Amino acid sequence: MTALLTRVLNRVLNRVLTPLLTCALLAAPFLAAAQTTSPSVPPPAAPTVAARLPDPAVSLAYVTATGTLYAQTDRGELWTVGAAPARRLSGLATDAPITACGPDVAAVLEGGQLWWGGLTGVRGLSTVAGTLCAPDGALLVVAGSGDLLRVEAGGRVSRRAALKLLPDARPTLADLRGDGRFSVAVLADPGDRLAHGVLGDALEATTLLSVDPVTLRVHSRLTLPAPYVFEDWEARPVRAGTRDLLAVVRSSAQRGAALTLVGLDAARAALRIEAVGPDFGRGGRWLAPFTDGAALYAVHTPHIGGVLHRYERVGSALRATALTTGVSSHQIGARRVTGGVWQGAAWVGTQDVTRTRRVTPAPESPASAPANASPVNRAVLNAGPSSPLLITPRGAFLGLNDGQVVQLP
Repeated sequence: MTALLTRVLNRVLNRVLTPLLTCALLAAPFLAAAQTTSPSVPPPAAPTVAARLPDPAVSLAYVTATGTLYAQTDRGELWTVGAAPARRLSGLATDAPITACGPDVAAVLEGGQLWWGGLTGVRGLSTVAGTLCAPDGALLVVAGSGDLLRVEAGGRVSRRAALKLLPDARPTLADLRGDGRFSVAVLADPGDRLAHGVLGDALEATTLLSVDPVTLRVHSRLTLPAPYVFEDWEARPVRAGTRDLLAVVRSSAQRGAALTLVGLDAARAALRIEAVGPDFGRGGRWLAPFTDGAALYAVHTPHIGGVLHRYERVGSALRATALTTGVSSHQIGARRVTGGVWQGAAWVGTQDVTRTRRVTPAPESPASAPANASPVNRAVLNAGPSSPLLITPRGAFLGLNDGQVVQLP
């Protein structure tokens, strides 16, 4: 009986257990390799708090000469940002963002007077327009009449050009020729062709100008035919090879908004549309673009659902790729887009504006991820963004709805 039992056990060992042990030994190196080549992606570093202000910041500016970061709050106050923030000024027009220029910051007061390190004699400015620091250190401002003014250090107006600018225009600088000489891109010729009115008023520009920052002479222009308008405040420079293109929203009452790239036709000295993204196919739909000059994003329908898209140019088309839903970068009636782009990732608020998400268009470990992998989408801040993102030599900063100003990792 004992001999019979021994023979049965030997057969089980040889036919079942030995093959299983052999397979386990052969598979062990491959299991170890798989664990080595597919590590879990660690979460990104947390933003750090640069300041806690009594009210949310609606715009930020960094003065390179002094290394000082400033915040303009929704109460119309100017604060220095740091461990011990200090209020420097009150009575600012909250729809006119602050600008760093030279050794100080420039702001427009509620009554339309220019403050540039101190009160100036420049009055009658638009209280909803942006200001711009020219390459030579002069300040360009928009008058309530629609004129563009060049202000020298000390507050002297050296030039004035009647350009019929959009009341809430935000002038920007762009190297349209690719030769290092910057032009001012600014929206003009406002009208009520499109009665949408989600950007603060019912006036939208029909012309985009390229202006010399010294002489204020118009270099080139693009005027849209009816029924189109520029449903936007600014033309954002986006680098394309050796030159800049301008990203701006073109809209119509019939088909809604479409993101558009405008460039310079040097041979004709005229601006022209070079690429257009998809529109909505119906009126009353808008998109909110933002860029760091390289990556180009837009939140489609930020007021109803909010879908974040990343754009890439393919010939004369802008291809939009949806990344995530339930986000927003604009509130109806506001004159700013909040959030922005930092190190290729989009920082954007949730639809209820209670959190801020960091969305990357591709996995954070691309070497081990499939090409069609989903974007990384993390809620990293427990408050929504209140200001546009600002990139400085010290890094990127963002204002939040709870009054914090944070530095992004």
